Amino acid sequence: MMHPRYSDTFFFGVCISFLLGVLLRSELYIPFPVLIFILISAFSFCVFLFQTQRVYALFIMLFSLCFVFGIVRFEMKDLHHKAVFQSFGLESSYEGIVVDEPEYNNSYQRLVVKVSSENHNSNILVSTERYPEFEIGDRVSLEGEIRYPENFITDTGKEFNYVEYLANKNILFTMSFARVSLVESRAGKHLERILIQIKHGFLNAIQRVTPEPEQGLLAGILLGVQNGINEDLEEKFIATGTIHIVVLSGYNITIISEAIVKSLQRFFPEKLALSFGSFGIVLFVLMTGAGTTSIRAGIMGLLGLLARVTNRNYDIVRALFFAGFLMVLLNPFALVYDISFQLSFIATLGLILVTPLVERWRFVRLFPERFALREIFASTLATQITVLPFLLYKIGTLSIVAPLVNMLILPFIPLTMGIGTLSGALEMTTYIGSNPISWVSFGLLHYIVSLVDWFGSLSFSAVVIKHIPLVFVLVLYICILIWIWKNKKVILRF
Repeated sequence: MMHPRYSDTFFFGVCISFLLGVLLRSELYIPFPVLIFILISAFSFCVFLFQTQRVYALFIMLFSLCFVFGIVRFEMKDLHHKAVFQSFGLESSYEGIVVDEPEYNNSYQRLVVKVSSENHNSNILVSTERYPEFEIGDRVSLEGEIRYPENFITDTGKEFNYVEYLANKNILFTMSFARVSLVESRAGKHLERILIQIKHGFLNAIQRVTPEPEQGLLAGILLGVQNGINEDLEEKFIATGTIHIVVLSGYNITIISEAIVKSLQRFFPEKLALSFGSFGIVLFVLMTGAGTTSIRAGIMGLLGLLARVTNRNYDIVRALFFAGFLMVLLNPFALVYDISFQLSFIATLGLILVTPLVERWRFVRLFPERFALREIFASTLATQITVLPFLLYKIGTLSIVAPLVNMLILPFIPLTMGIGTLSGALEMTTYIGSNPISWVSFGLLHYIVSLVDWFGSLSFSAVVIKHIPLVFVLVLYICILIWIWKNKKVILRF
């Protein structure tokens, strides 16, 4: 059995070495002879070191193997994505199954269709007419031209790597203005279709009892529905730093689940509050269709909850790294191409390690403990501190009013989710229509929308920073890590 003082070195060394290998290969192509050279060099150095420092020699060899394995794992994934259709760029027809929930717009719908080509199975992002509508699991026939996706420039002047974003979802090609026809209805997984049908039934119930834009906000909070709110209001959510409430990521689940548990702890025993929070996360994952993104976000949210409620921060950090390791092992593209995964990991780490430090600040202690306002504010501020450098680098929007607006909104999110769910469930099962529950739900949603609308309209609510050097972001994170390391005794006692 390994000596306890070496267990941390072994565990974190294996995880970090593998992740570094994946990260390096994502930026550079590493020829096979170079990998052999790395292993031979590591082995030679270990042989030289083995006589005096046997344990360190074994660790260096192990970490070198994990590093090379990370490079190889990314290469295996990348090779799969280099195969192309023989009819690329030509008008042709294919047949496949809709493997993800369709996205609807006013004039078109987008489908992710898994197609069997001459070389391999590939996912294609298909844009087609708004009607007829298709469902997940439908077998469809496609006619159109296969193309590669292209990157584009966002409103903040940053290039959005759309190619890598889709590659992370195993989408290699696009087909615009496609002609799509139904071959066989609901040929896919039975359980997945049932979950989607429940979700659609619940959304229809919400639409009957809640007007816009509150309707779109509730759909986003409860089910992570995209495009639920209009473009102007969405920009105000971004400007106020509250967009995490209406998008599906571990960031919003981490913050919202924390607010749920801390609020319920005032009325129920700790374990019961944790059970409610965990059940809420599981329900959220199921209602969103139990896709890869929602499952990953749910895992991050559960780890954050366990750390905060059980006061076992150190053990949960190990669990968090292990979960991250497994997710990257399954999909190495997630480490560098999946913003949702990156935000989930960073936000959960911030919740676990930075919240205990923030709660010691004097101005944070000025907030009352009533309704868990102090703890909610501290956890929100901690997660925003940890994700801020990353968001500035990726998105370029710095919200000045985010801490204040989050403090005014987050305490009401658990109640809004509970009342909103009850309102939709009553309408879904009884068809009562307008009822007192739906009026309360609308009042809470209207309060959130009004706050975001007012603060988002302020000229100083957010600052757009078009370019931040990666070196500056790395320096910021090094400073945060040093701050955490110097105060590790406080975190362990928390």
